[in-house]
Amino acid sequence: MDIVKIAVLGIVGALLAMMLKGQKKEYELFVTLGVSLCIFYFILSKLQLVISVINQMQDYVTLDTGYIAILIKMIGITYVSEFSANLCKDAGYQAVAGQIEMFGKLAILVISMPVITVLLETMEEFLS
Repeated sequence: MDIVKIAVLGIVGALLAMMLKGQKKEYELFVTLGVSLCIFYFILSKLQLVISVINQMQDYVTLDTGYIAILIKMIGITYVSEFSANLCKDAGYQAVAGQIEMFGKLAILVISMPVITVLLETMEEFLS
């Protein structure tokens, strides 16, 4: 039922921001930022659950811990860049949001290079 809490929080925050938009534009941004941070906090609590499940799965299947760490870093980069870009878009800075998204994509590509390298080495072993 957490989704209901998040949905209500988002709707109330959006309605409050719309009401403040006509009176004080800067307060609208603060309300949006506050609601977004609250929702991001809920996301982090769920992410901790996902990490614990991944650690349990790692006990059942032999996996290199480096790959799990890379996966978690990629998920973190995705969430942070999306969150930041959306806040910039809400504030009216689409160009900055685009740059944040681009940097997030490149950061994920850089982090995933060891996995891609191992994948190519594995494919080479199968082909030879």
